[in-house]
Amino acid sequence: MSDQLPPSDLSRREAMKTALKAGAYAAPVILAASVPTPVSAQVSGPTGTLTGTVSNASNGQPIAGATVAVNGASAVSNASGVYTIANAPAGTRTVTTSASGFTTRTDTVNIVAGSSTTFSMALVPTSVGTGVSMVLTWGAQPSDLDSHLVGPDGSGGRFHCYYGNTNPVPFVSLDVDDTSAFGPETITVSQVSGSFVAGTYNYYIHNYSGSPEFDTSSAVVTVFASGAQVAQYQVGGASGSPASDYWSVFGFTLTASGAGASIAPVQQFTNTPPTLAGEVLRPKTR
Repeated sequence: MSDQLPPSDLSRREAMKTALKAGAYAAPVILAASVPTPVSAQVSGPTGTLTGTVSNASNGQPIAGATVAVNGASAVSNASGVYTIANAPAGTRTVTTSASGFTTRTDTVNIVAGSSTTFSMALVPTSVGTGVSMVLTWGAQPSDLDSHLVGPDGSGGRFHCYYGNTNPVPFVSLDVDDTSAFGPETITVSQVSGSFVAGTYNYYIHNYSGSPEFDTSSAVVTVFASGAQVAQYQVGGASGSPASDYWSVFGFTLTASGAGASIAPVQQFTNTPPTLAGEVLRPKTR
């Protein structure tokens, strides 16, 4: 069964309902660089501390003034994008992150009782509008995971968006190539003159570092479309050997209008990525 991408005329509320039906969200575990003054909440039962960093998915910069909320407890991120919620309810909880000028994001995180749980997230700017954004975040290791997208170039061929070609066609772009852990790396597919380039797209991740393996990364990919979060995939849900070079996450189809488009999860580790035939990837300049 595929996850449905909402058409642009659906309300944000309807889009979020569709996404929630598609499957449970998973949370990336990302180390925070600093800790602001914590915000306490009145919570009954076991509690823990929830802390992390909120960043802009388009450029990796911290977001100040973002609100992170979980079961009535909340905190606002400081100038470094860091938030801390003291006495957050322990257990598997829904975490909602919002900020002015950004699309609200919802994740699921396991808050450990009597301990500090680190959880960070990246928000997509509302200026992306009707576009489709794929946001990759991960933990401290491996240091270098790379986002890749292959799709129709509008002229009968296929493009490949990655660190070696960050803007292969006018309607697709990779924000930055993060080589020092955590992310985010975001690829966005935009409309051209009010329409998408119709066809099949394939999204996958390359473990450029090589080691440690994928299963140590706590990697998560969150998909946003038409101003709403529509799907999320965690590395722990993939099958096959995490020692493989690639994690094939999902494919999706787009119509010109975006209506009726869908996501088809792959969730498979592989050594043969869905890239262009005969293509040789460019090495990075360190």
